[in-house]
Amino acid sequence: MIRRRSAFSEFERLHEQMDQMWRRLSGVPSGRSRFCSPMLAPPTDVYETEDEIVIVAEIAGIEGEEVAIEIEGDRLTFHGEKIDREAHPNQRHTQMEICYGVFCRTVALPAKVDPAGATVCYSEGFLRIILPKLRMEAPHRVRVNVRRQAD
Repeated sequence: MIRRRSAFSEFERLHEQMDQMWRRLSGVPSGRSRFCSPMLAPPTDVYETEDEIVIVAEIAGIEGEEVAIEIEGDRLTFHGEKIDREAHPNQRHTQMEICYGVFCRTVALPAKVDPAGATVCYSEGFLRIILPKLRMEAPHRVRVNVRRQAD
């Protein structure tokens, strides 16, 4: 009988091997370690209403003032740094799963927006960016009468 392994089980096995290696290298006796990317990419939702584009990002553990937001063309980028405020030089972790460091995320905006009218708030670990859509004026129709030029 041929037994097939799923890709998921291979990743799980690799993850377990990396955890074992981390525990050996760091001296962590128990708990699951977590390898964090050098650049964090917060989970982000983008949705639109009739009048607005709304971006919601989950970034727990920051101060709202620590986030920079830039709009260029049809892209919005927010970035900052999530700092471990609990870190002390004499700490030795037995388990560490919270990722800290620089974060950056760029999202496509589904409509043209007015950056000057943006409102931003940070509450309970969620960054909310609300951008008013630009109002497109209806095209003006102009009737032009064509006259024949007299010879």
